[in-house]
Amino acid sequence: MKTRLFKIRPSRRRPGFTAIVILLALLTVMVMLVMANTAALNRLHQEVKGMEKHQIQRLDPTSQPPMRPTQSATNQPSAN
Repeated sequence: MKTRLFKIRPSRRRPGFTAIVILLALLTVMVMLVMANTAALNRLHQEVKGMEKHQIQRLDPTSQPPMRPTQSATNQPSAN
C-alpha cells in the first residue's frame, strides 16, 4: 500500500476569471482610444475656429482700410 505525502489537485480557478480580465483589458484600450480621439477632435475644432476667424477677417470688407482715391488730371487742379 502506497501512501501519498500530498495530493496534487488541479487549480480551482473560476472559469469566468480569464474572460473578465480580457474584457477589462479590452475596455481599457477602448477608453484610451476614445480619449485620444476626443483630444484630437478638440484640437481640430480649435484649428477650424482659428481658420474661420482668419477667413472672416480677410474677406470682411468693413475690416479692411479704405482705399485711397487715385489722383487724376481731371479731378485735381494742376500744380503749375
